[in-house]
Amino acid sequence: MSIEKFKSVEELKQFFEEGGNPWFDAEFSPQTQSIVEALDAKGAFLNKWWVRTAMDWKCPACKRAKPQIAKLDNRRYASCKLEEHHDHMKDTVRTLFEEISSNREVVVATELAKRFAIRTSFAISAYDNTVICADCNKADGIAKRMVKTHSDFSFSPAEIGRFVKPSDNREHEIDADIAKAIWNENLETFNKRMQLAKVIAELAASDSHWYQPSEPTAKQVNDSANYKFNLRGLRDLHDDPEKLLYNTTPFKGNHSSWRLNPKPFTRTRPTDGQIAHLSNTRGRYWNRYDDSWQCPCCGRLKRECLKPSKNNPWVFEVKAILAHDSEHQSFAEEIKVCNECFNAANHLGQEAIKEAKEQDETVDVYFPHSLIQLEELKSVITPRLHSSHIIDNDLAENVVRNAIRRIIDEDYNQSPKHKMKLQEQFSTMLYGGSCE
Repeated sequence: MSIEKFKSVEELKQFFEEGGNPWFDAEFSPQTQSIVEALDAKGAFLNKWWVRTAMDWKCPACKRAKPQIAKLDNRRYASCKLEEHHDHMKDTVRTLFEEISSNREVVVATELAKRFAIRTSFAISAYDNTVICADCNKADGIAKRMVKTHSDFSFSPAEIGRFVKPSDNREHEIDADIAKAIWNENLETFNKRMQLAKVIAELAASDSHWYQPSEPTAKQVNDSANYKFNLRGLRDLHDDPEKLLYNTTPFKGNHSSWRLNPKPFTRTRPTDGQIAHLSNTRGRYWNRYDDSWQCPCCGRLKRECLKPSKNNPWVFEVKAILAHDSEHQSFAEEIKVCNECFNAANHLGQEAIKEAKEQDETVDVYFPHSLIQLEELKSVITPRLHSSHIIDNDLAENVVRNAIRRIIDEDYNQSPKHKMKLQEQFSTMLYGGSCE
């Protein structure tokens, strides 16, 4: 989707006035103006986080929307402020590093040691820096004083949401009992984090760290390339501008090579402990489906769909395919299938698209799996426990040819003239001659 760029501040203001929301906010946005009117304020006092967030943004801690967050300040201005809430562990490590290094008989710490201390401190932070409303940020400090927490402790946004009692257009009330209970829940872990902070600071102060910087880093190379792509307009030509500059598939080989040499059968089986670990640490899909779930395509049970990957002993994924509906000459509603069935459907569709593109480069199908019927997919696969499917290559050839017909005959290419051109070009591939 092409996004139009604003060419002037006047054009930006007009966009706001006409009710548009460009994913950020402004003091002249209709919502800010209505906030000023509702509070009978002299004007609005915004900060950078307010304008960097959309008009429909809500505080992740107290869940209030912007019109509920704004409040009158002592100058009768509408205070519209959001803050970046952060864990203090980075400051703790830096302070300990300074103290330990300064008290050594011989100071050996270097700039690299300082960078090591700061980088490593993120590993013991309890949460990421998070934009929250100013009232929630203030409530954190008040609650810490009320329940007498350690000075280096800070409540996370989710924890703040538990002890504040939000009201519209005013500061929060605080439930001290809940805040105290949260502090008690954190105390043991917080003490361990403080011990780790001291270890990190001591390693840095003694220059015994392992950090070795790179010049330039991969991120710096990537950022530099993106800047140059933008400067020369390449990003306007393609979402992945580097693909304009080289052939991403120089060794195309056979389009069907993905199914000609099946991957080895997995003989190991997941243990209950490995499944429990998967569920707790990367259970996005696993926990979404109960144990009775079966893949509607290959029929394997949830546990049987577990498969080893390059980075993890076992993975489980469920993905949606838009199986082709021949009756309505379109794709049907999405069907949730196991990862191996999704891969088979997608590869078959991609195979058809690649074949078609050799005749006409303008062929474009957004969802390759939408070219394949569910029954066709079922017919070509032989499922295996914890392994990729075996594909019947003879049946797959027919499925691919059916998919190419769909590219020609149906609504993947809208122009009738274009369809006629495709039929002429593909007649030999599909029919061995004229397609009449």
